[in-house]
Amino acid sequence: MGYAPVNWNAHNAPEEQWNDVQLQPYSSHPASLYSTPSGPPPDVKGYAESEHSLLEHSKGWPVQSQRIWTITPFRAFMMCFDVILASGPIMFIAARLDGHEVSPYGQHLRQALLLSPTIFPVISAALMGRCFRSIGLFLAERGTTLGRLEQLIGCNSLFSALERQIALRSWSIVGLILAVLWLLSALGGQSALRLLGQEDASTWSNGTFQYLNPIAIEDSSMMGASAANSGRSTFTSIFLAALLTSTSYGSTAADLGENVKMPAYSSIENTAPGEWKLVPDANSTNITYASLIGIPVANIDKNGQSNFSIKARQWDITCDSNQRLLSDKADFGNQTATWKMDYTDHGCTQYPCKISFKSIAGRDKETTLDDDNIYTVASCELFYEYLETIVNCNRTSYNYSSDMDGFTRSTLTSNTMKFLITVDSYGVGSKWMMDPNNFIGASSDSVKLYEPSLDVLATRLTVVFNAFWQSTYATLAIGGNLPNNLTSLADNSPFLTFNDTSASILSPSPPVYKTNWTWVTALFVSSIILQIAAYIGLVLKYYTCVSDITGYASSMTLLNPYVPTPTGGTTLHRLKRAALLQDMPVRIGTADEGQVGRLDWRRLYI
Repeated sequence: MGYAPVNWNAHNAPEEQWNDVQLQPYSSHPASLYSTPSGPPPDVKGYAESEHSLLEHSKGWPVQSQRIWTITPFRAFMMCFDVILASGPIMFIAARLDGHEVSPYGQHLRQALLLSPTIFPVISAALMGRCFRSIGLFLAERGTTLGRLEQLIGCNSLFSALERQIALRSWSIVGLILAVLWLLSALGGQSALRLLGQEDASTWSNGTFQYLNPIAIEDSSMMGASAANSGRSTFTSIFLAALLTSTSYGSTAADLGENVKMPAYSSIENTAPGEWKLVPDANSTNITYASLIGIPVANIDKNGQSNFSIKARQWDITCDSNQRLLSDKADFGNQTATWKMDYTDHGCTQYPCKISFKSIAGRDKETTLDDDNIYTVASCELFYEYLETIVNCNRTSYNYSSDMDGFTRSTLTSNTMKFLITVDSYGVGSKWMMDPNNFIGASSDSVKLYEPSLDVLATRLTVVFNAFWQSTYATLAIGGNLPNNLTSLADNSPFLTFNDTSASILSPSPPVYKTNWTWVTALFVSSIILQIAAYIGLVLKYYTCVSDITGYASSMTLLNPYVPTPTGGTTLHRLKRAALLQDMPVRIGTADEGQVGRLDWRRLYI
C-alpha cells in the first residue's frame, strides 16, 4: 500500500466530481507544503501486514471526500448544548432576591451558591478554554504566527497562560489579557459565594408608653405607723424577694417583673459636660443599678426595639468614713436589730442628709471581752434625686443614654430608716451588703461591714435602701403584667397613676435577603466577560471551516509518512480521528537510520 497526499485541487472541483477525486503523487503540486523525507519509508510491518490489518484499527474511516461543514443531527444537538452551556453564568446572578422575604426558594439558592467556588471555575474553564481554542483556530485558518497560536491553543488555565508568557519570552499584551481573564474564574466563584446575605428588616414608628408617675410615692406605706403596719406583709415580701433574686437580676437592666431599673447616678463617670452623663452599654459590668426594683413601664413592645424617656425619684448614699469601734464608742443602743440607720442631726432640713450607719460586727476574743461586741460605724450622706433617663429598650435588655440631675424633697426618710431595720430583723440586708452573692443561710447574724471599702459599702447600702423604698408603694404595678386599662389601678390607690412618654419604636419584620452589590458587580463583570467569551467561542466554532486539528495527539498522524493511515481523512475532527485510530499502537522514535538518529517533525515516529 502506498502513500498519497490530499488532492489540493479537490476543493475547487464541482460537487458532482467529489466522488471521482484522483490521488496524485506528492511532487505533482508545485505549492505542496509537505514533502516526503529522504530515504525509504519506515518499516510498518510490525503494525499492519496488510491493508486488511490496517483497516481493522480504523473502522469507519472516510474513504471518500466529504463536505467540510454540514448540519447533522449530532451537530445540531451539539449546537443546542453549546448555547445552554454558554448561558450558564446568567443563573449565578441572584440579585433579584434583594429585599425579598426569606423563602424556601431563597434558602435553596443560598445552598446552591455554596457550590459556586467549584462550579464557576469549571464552567469558566469549559467556556474560556473553548473560546481561546476557537479564536486560535479561526486565526490559523486565515494565517497567524506560531507564537500567537501557541498562546491561544495552549491557554487552558491561569498557570498555562503564565507558563507560555515565560516560555515564549514574549510578555505581550495578549498574554497578559489571557492571564487576567483566567483570574476571573476565581473571582466569579468567590463573588457568587458572597453574593447573597440575610438581615432583619425593621420599621421605625412613633408611639406612646406609660411609666409610673413619681407622685405614686405619696401613697407609700411609709406615710405613717398605721400605714406601715397595714402594708408590712406586702413590702416585706417584695423586699426580701428582691434580695433573694439579686444574684440573677442584680446586674440586669430589668428586674424580675421586667420593670426598668435605673443606674446609680453617682456611679456614672461624667464623660460629657453639664448635667448629662453617658451611661455604658447595658452589657457592661461597670453599671451599678440604684435598686433591685425597677420602674414599671407599660405597653413596651417586647419583640422590637424602642427609645423613650422616663422620670423617677431614687436615693443615693455616699460615705466618708467607715470605722471598727467598740461598744462604748459605737453608741449602738438597744440591739433590736443587727444594723441601724439614723440621722446624725435632729432630722434633715436639706439635702444631703447627714446619716449614720451602724452594724453589729460580733465579738473578737483577741481584742475584746467575751461580752463586748465590735461595731461597724459609718458616716454617710443621703441624697434624694429626681432623674430623667433616656432608655433604649431592646426586647428584655435596656440601655441608658443619659441621666439628668435634680433634687426633690420628702418627709418619708425617717420612717423608711425605721421600718427597714425591722423588716431586716434577721440581718438579711446586712449580710447582703457584706456579700450579695453569698448571704443566704450564713452561719452568723453578725458581719464585719467595716471591711468593705467606702464606695462598696455606700453602693450596697444605696441598693438596699432603694429596694426597700420602692417596695412600699405602687405594689400593684411592680409585679409585672400590667392591665390594659391602667386607670383601673387608681381605684385602690389614687396616686397610682402613669405618665405618657413619646417613644420611637423599631418594629421587627420578617428577615429579608440582602444583596452585596460590590460582589454583585464583580460577579456581573465576570459573568458578562464569560458570556461574551462563550458566544465568541460558539460563533467561531461553527463559523470556522477548517477542522480542529491543533493540540491533539491524533493530529500528529495527519499526513505523517511514518504513520500508516488509510487514504483521506484530512477533514476529520481531532477527537473523531482519535476515536478511529484509538487502537493503533504508537511510539516516539528516530527518523534516520544509523547509530546517530535525529528527531524531526517531518520524521517523527509516533
